[in-house]
Parts: sequence; structure tokens; C-alpha cells
Amino acid sequence: MSYKTIISAKNLIENINNPNYRLFDCRCDIKDTAYGLEAYNEGHIPGAIFVDIDNDLASEKTPTSGRHPLPNIEVIVNKLSKWGVSGDTQAVIYDDAGGAFASRMWWIMRWLGHDNVAVLDGGIGSFISMGHKLTSDHSQIVPSHFVPSASDEMHVDVEEVENVQYQLDRILIDARSKERYLGIKDPVDNVYGHVPGAISSPLGLNLDKNGFFRSSEELKLHFSKLLGEIKPENVISMCGSGITACHNLLAMEIAGFKGAKLYVGSWSEWITNPSRPIAKSD
Repeated sequence: MSYKTIISAKNLIENINNPNYRLFDCRCDIKDTAYGLEAYNEGHIPGAIFVDIDNDLASEKTPTSGRHPLPNIEVIVNKLSKWGVSGDTQAVIYDDAGGAFASRMWWIMRWLGHDNVAVLDGGIGSFISMGHKLTSDHSQIVPSHFVPSASDEMHVDVEEVENVQYQLDRILIDARSKERYLGIKDPVDNVYGHVPGAISSPLGLNLDKNGFFRSSEELKLHFSKLLGEIKPENVISMCGSGITACHNLLAMEIAGFKGAKLYVGSWSEWITNPSRPIAKSD
């Protein structure tokens, strides 16, 4: 069986020694760049490979880009090959933040044409809660050959986003916290507010009180209320820099809404041009 959205800890544990599985640790703290690797070295799920959000899943920031531009395809493909990923690999990605960071790698792999990729529901905590221990050992990975089939239809540029507010059949959904969206407080970006016309849907709404994804039925109801009559393929997901926006895209996939697009640059790109309009709370 292949997993294409999320996988439970139970199902992962049943396949923990499956040679066709590759595990990736995407733990991250945007305020502490050393946290992810330190946490991985202290203890990770056996067989997992550490993937750095800033250095592995993004290319270098430019004066006009967001904080996390898409990685160079050749570079990320080489890394995936080095990490032992091939066309039939089942990739499983986890973090300790409800999938907020793991979903970025999920989206990256989908963008590159690899569908057998899933986020561990409940993250590393769900693995530990089932009585399984972490390890500090680094597994020896046999390199493979990953062949990409990147789809530019999965993301949009800033020019397209600029036009969304004038198109009644399209919608922009913002995954940032309500405070950041409203322009009340922003611990990351020095310009507060949101893109005019964007609808707030913080990623936390995709999770239950225990940090697991809500059921497909609950997520379907949530996004149906947001979208109304708008088709999923006319939805654009954004956040601060194209990381947590992938969480909404994953949640939509779980709900059965396919084809929504990522605004990679997101708010951190939008504010690089002071002529772009900004909306705030009253």
C-alpha cells in the first residue's frame, strides 16, 4: 500500500524495516536555525535522514524573493538520489510541529513528480507515544537514482497573485497566524498585514487538539466553507515564505480538494516591493 497524504505511526512502525521506505526528519525552529540538526542528533526515528528546511528545501534568498525560494531542481534531485529515493520509494516525512515543516518536503516531492510521499500524522511524538525509542545512530543509505518530472502548474508567481484580487473565481488563502494576518504582531516579517482579498485559514485549524490532522470529513467541511463555489484548482495557498502554506495544501488533499497551487514567495516576497498594496485590521 502506498501513502500519498499522511501515514499513522502504527502504519509506519509496521514498515519500519521496509527497504522501500525512506524517512526524513524535517524538524525546524525559524528562530533557532541550529535546532533541527541538534534535535536530530539527540534522537530521531531509526533510519531517518535529516533534511534542513533552509538549506535543502530552498535556494538562496534574493532581494526580490521570499525567504524560501524553491530549491534548484538539479541540486534537490541530486540530494534525493543521495538519500536513496527512487521512483518506487515510499517517502515518510515528520517534524514536531504538527506537520508545519514536513508538509514543505511533501509538497516539494509532489512538485518533482513523486506521489508516494506522506507526512507522519502526529509527528515524532506519535512514534514515541507508541512505546518506540529514538536513536542517535546515523544509518548508511545506499544511493539511488531519482528522476524528476517537475510541474510548474503547482505554483504561481507574484504577478499572478497580484491579479487574484480582481478575479471573482479565484481565492488566496493565508496559513499564517491570525495575528500576523491582521497585522497586529509579526515576529518574522517587519511589514505587517496581508495581501488584499486573502482569506485567513491558519494551519492550526487543520489539526485536532492533540496535533493530529482532522478527519477528511471535517477538513472537507472546513474548506468547503472557505471556497464556496470556487474550484480547488483556482485556490492559491500562501503564508510567510511558502513553508506552512503547504500544510493547507496537504489538508486540502486529505479533504479531496486537489489542484490548489502554492505561492512560493508568499508574504516575505510580497513586501519586497513597497508599491504592492497591504491590508490590515481596523
